[in-house]
Amino acid sequence: MLDPANLRAVALMVEWLDDKAVIEIYEAAEGAGPVADLAAEQMRVRDLDF
Repeated sequence: MLDPANLRAVALMVEWLDDKAVIEIYEAAEGAGPVADLAAEQMRVRDLDF
């Protein structure tokens, strides 16, 4: 589990990734957990279909 400071740091990093990398993170996390949630949020913001 990520603490709030680390969760925000990861969120900032995910925001800078290209679309393909965001999808790859979501897949690697198998769609579960806080990192997958961050990737899913970026996919929603970017309107990426997956």
